[in-house]
Amino acid sequence: MEAIMKIKSIISLILCLIMALSVVSCSNTVDPAETSSDETTNAPAATVAPDSSPAVEETESPYDENGFLKSSLPEELDFGGEKVTVLWWTDVENPEFFVEGTNGEIINDAIFQRNANVESQLGITFEWVGIKGQYNNNVGANYANHVGNQYAAGDTTYDIISAHSCTIALTSMYGYCADLMKAKHLDFEKPWWPEVMIETAMVGDKMYFVSGDISTNSIHQMYAVFYNKNLFKNYPDLTEPSKYVLDNNWNIETFQLLTKDMYQDLDNSNSANENDFYGLSTLWWHFDSLYYGSGLRQAEKDPENLFKISDDYFGDKAIDLSDSIGAWVTTGTVYVDNTKYHKVFCNGNALMSLARHHDIANYLTGDFTHGIVPVPKYNNDQENYITLVGNPISFYSIYALSKDIDRAAAVLECWASEAYRLTSPAVFETTFKLRYSDTSVESQMYDIIRAGIVFDFGRLFNDTLGNMSGQWSWGASKATSWATASKPYARSLPKQLKTITDSFKALN
Repeated sequence: MEAIMKIKSIISLILCLIMALSVVSCSNTVDPAETSSDETTNAPAATVAPDSSPAVEETESPYDENGFLKSSLPEELDFGGEKVTVLWWTDVENPEFFVEGTNGEIINDAIFQRNANVESQLGITFEWVGIKGQYNNNVGANYANHVGNQYAAGDTTYDIISAHSCTIALTSMYGYCADLMKAKHLDFEKPWWPEVMIETAMVGDKMYFVSGDISTNSIHQMYAVFYNKNLFKNYPDLTEPSKYVLDNNWNIETFQLLTKDMYQDLDNSNSANENDFYGLSTLWWHFDSLYYGSGLRQAEKDPENLFKISDDYFGDKAIDLSDSIGAWVTTGTVYVDNTKYHKVFCNGNALMSLARHHDIANYLTGDFTHGIVPVPKYNNDQENYITLVGNPISFYSIYALSKDIDRAAAVLECWASEAYRLTSPAVFETTFKLRYSDTSVESQMYDIIRAGIVFDFGRLFNDTLGNMSGQWSWGASKATSWATASKPYARSLPKQLKTITDSFKALN
């Protein structure tokens, strides 16, 4: 941002110099009284031809005063105080949609200001309707059914609907969401709409849901590897993971070697439990992040821009990675538990933890200094680090029966734009990079993590696809041969995915 402001200053200075020179060059005559007598004796007044070059016009910067890219929404766009109704999910994991007022808490106040800016810029008033929208235990199906009942009744109350990513994916498959590609005002070239998100959401030439900066949870749900810096100091033979990242040597093998022979039976119970010490703590479905971090996919596009099951899912690389994780887990140095793994790390009983930031940050007590690095690469030949984003992020759609789809689209665009300049910095820069980071190295690690985010259509429809994502991770955590376990899915998954894509193709 500082660099951008310097550039602006330089450009302004150059323009001022050009204008000054133009004033001098545009003088038609030289006044003889302003020259010496020797110069003017018997000499006619000198004349200068008018400058025919076009006047230099200042062009408006595409950036605002803080260095953020401006929205392309027309400044004159005003909906005259109309009400825009948002159906949101009350069981969202981190605050995102609205707050009652400012209270001095950074994220809370950023959310409040973001919403106030949208209302002011577009001349609208938000109305909030909340129901549960998580995906587990039929909650997602209930959300989709609620929207479906409204749709069947011809109810036009809602304008924008939002819920857990898998819940909105399901809702859109049933035809209750408008095609965003036909709506005005949405500019998917802007940075608040991640390119990888658009690639994932496009089905054929249509798109029914989107996310990005508009969802604060897209940042909270980023996967990473956390480590206890204090413990690394106790093991002088071990190198901190951040140094491996900077040396381009942070890969699966290095990750596993750092945890080698770390298990200690601290309570002398002769039974591994949360009171013992481990090289790594995690839960079984977090191994998905290693799958994606290795450059693998579950679903990919076919020539029609529809989805097919990726060859990665049954390939040698997925098999080798699963076998590697299985062998790692059986050494006893990896603590895998659904409810206590984060506490094991935050209590100082694990060297590292593989998790979403949300899962760890909420339990850190400050008893030790922690570091953070991206999920490791498969090997050093891999170009970039790849960051899986957990499913409990919010996806946003325009309700198919909204009274004004273009107005709803303008609100989405403005909402995302304001989130990009307000809530994302509040969550990412202030909360993550400053409050939880010990050094500038951690800030650099966070930048790498965020730059590598990915989404996957297969994960969004995981349940419909027979728990496709979970099958691989569960098998890896239980040291099950993926070469054997995957064979039945090679026959069933393509048919199941075709049913989903056919549903989208049938939508008008």
